[in-house]
Amino acid sequence: MTDDVLLHWLTEMDRDRLAGLLRGRPGLLGLDPSGAVASLTELAGRLAEPESASEALAGMPTPVLQVAEAAAVLGPAPVGRDRLAALLGLAEHDAGLDLALGRLEQIGVLVPCGGMLLAPADLRLVFREPLRLGPPAAEVLHPLTAPQLTAIAHALGLPSARRTRADTMASLLDFFADADRVRGLVAQAPETTRMLLEGIAVRGVHPPFGVLLDAYATAANEVIWAEERGLLTRLHGWGYAMQMPSEVGLALRGHDYQAPFSAEPPPVSTVEIPSGLAERSAAAALTAAVDRVVGIVAACDQQPVALLKAGGVGVREIRRLAKRLEVPEQQARLWLEIAGELGLVLAMDAAEAAVLVTEEFDTFRRLPPAEQADRIVHAWLAAGALPTWVPPEGRQEPPLSYFAGGPLPALRLTVLGVAGQTLVGSAGEPRGLSDFADLAEAVRWFAPVLSTDLADGVLESLWSEAELLGLVAHNAPTTVGLAVLATAEPDCPVRIAAEHLLSPATAAGIFQADLTVVVPGSPSAALVDLLDSTAEREGRGAASVWRFSAGSVRRALDGGMSPEELEKALTEVSQSGELPQPLRYLISDLARQHGAVRVRAAGCVIRSSDDALLAEVAATSRLRDLGLWQPAEGVLISSAAAEETLRRLREAGFAPVEEGDHGEVMVSRRPVRRAATPERLAASALELPEMVSWSLADPEELAERLLTQPSTGSVEGHRHQGRRPQADDLAEIDYLERLFRME
Repeated sequence: MTDDVLLHWLTEMDRDRLAGLLRGRPGLLGLDPSGAVASLTELAGRLAEPESASEALAGMPTPVLQVAEAAAVLGPAPVGRDRLAALLGLAEHDAGLDLALGRLEQIGVLVPCGGMLLAPADLRLVFREPLRLGPPAAEVLHPLTAPQLTAIAHALGLPSARRTRADTMASLLDFFADADRVRGLVAQAPETTRMLLEGIAVRGVHPPFGVLLDAYATAANEVIWAEERGLLTRLHGWGYAMQMPSEVGLALRGHDYQAPFSAEPPPVSTVEIPSGLAERSAAAALTAAVDRVVGIVAACDQQPVALLKAGGVGVREIRRLAKRLEVPEQQARLWLEIAGELGLVLAMDAAEAAVLVTEEFDTFRRLPPAEQADRIVHAWLAAGALPTWVPPEGRQEPPLSYFAGGPLPALRLTVLGVAGQTLVGSAGEPRGLSDFADLAEAVRWFAPVLSTDLADGVLESLWSEAELLGLVAHNAPTTVGLAVLATAEPDCPVRIAAEHLLSPATAAGIFQADLTVVVPGSPSAALVDLLDSTAEREGRGAASVWRFSAGSVRRALDGGMSPEELEKALTEVSQSGELPQPLRYLISDLARQHGAVRVRAAGCVIRSSDDALLAEVAATSRLRDLGLWQPAEGVLISSAAAEETLRRLREAGFAPVEEGDHGEVMVSRRPVRRAATPERLAASALELPEMVSWSLADPEELAERLLTQPSTGSVEGHRHQGRRPQADDLAEIDYLERLFRME
């Protein structure tokens, strides 16, 4: 496609059409290292790059790719719509072909011009070997010298004497364009040559079939016969690489050959599910997801989580966190990865060997449950790893490796989009998937580039993670899962859908006579702080459960609360407005004991006004190694430091408090440490995957600017090469190669 024609096509666009083209290629909006395009001239140059065309085609469905691949075979010259339709076995104005060509025009891969179809980029460089056919004869024969072309024409029986190179080339192209003449020529070939040519025509010259050429290369009378007639030509460079003109390959496939074209997606079998069942399950899953993300960060805050030297969190720590949350290990990996994507934890500080909780966590845990759920869903969509996927070889990447998004965000949206199209009834009701293999086939039809070579178990892991987040339930899409796809809505659709499913944070609990308190739904941050400081958590999920004990109440008193303050605070968060008698008795009993024994640093000194109590302490066998002795009434001396003595006394069942140098009670509180929230992670928690990067230009604004400013410079000067992978990329590249079976 000439630069002038491409520029003219761009200038004839309106703002909405140009914005649609830019939206399909994030590289043009700034995701590419070269930044956003600055002029229509630069845009034309970058549209002509195969890398940019590959980006645009990556998310296209099967029929669009099939039409583009067929155009690659017939190009790079302008292609008539009738020839393209004939290769695909379609009528010229077939409805499926119309849809595919319209989509290709919209993304700037194949555009109409003067009644023909033109590709700005060389599509052969996008598809590598389209339809397993070689380059067109014009490209194959172009590097040959005039004597070589003359020799081929002579071998084919074409006029060759006293003709120019252009005349000889034209007669050769006419010959190869005549499929009947090509088939007649191959029919005269030696049998082994004919079998070789027919095999290459069907399978192509790339491995594994291309290695047969090496077997023929040394003795290769059969190959020489085909080479002398231009049916095979040797590539320049090392080795015996050869290529067959696409016209020859198409002729040998037969006059009835048709390129594949799948206009309709494969059917997906569904089953009816009870009304409201999916939404109820989604509400429970979202509630549990919020609780577990907060819970795993709290666990990292309470006990440091060590990092591997190579980065990420190791298996031993994952098992400990899973046990703490009472969830399977794979789920613990998921919640920790989401917490990292949200910026609630940090594992990139070179000076630290442990996961750090960030300041963002204190903000996040006080948000309404619907907003927490919204952020969690978008963090999962943007995550660069699939935490629950177990590779065939069993080696999982450690969580918090901080991989970039790569293809996974697009794959997640694709799977949810396919579910939204195939698992919703005519009246808009969700329908359950009866066979996951059907969904996998549909995903491969809608997004073959993303999904064709996925490793075993990837789609299943992605689907199970979506179920844990309430995006699907009972193998059917939920309102939250469908809201993910509504990216054009002005308000955040996921948060709105979550608000309909989730109740506001619960600020009161149900206190029971067995010293437990049950909080249905998501407890508020203030309620969690109070109950965590006064009781032990026993359960999470749709309802949270705490249990009071002598140790937990003593911990609250040690933290500086008086018995009266503790009872008042708990009464205020009781749904009934009062506390059960057993809990009141527990608090009053411990209040009488609390502070009766006091420890002052000396080496240290234990004192009490209760001589009988001091005698009991001195006689306790579990405390003998403290070397307790009584120099005077009301005083014991310990050989251990105050902190150790306090710990041992509490373990022995006493309720001591620490005194300062002047007899004042020292309140012990666990120090809270927070790391600063990384800017990138804090921003990405609020955005959809396609808008994670803060540097992406707005498509509409950029389109308006490009159409109103003059184009300067040449198109050729704006073509560029992408950056080479850096050393820091290698771990991520290795992970993606295993995930997507890259060669």
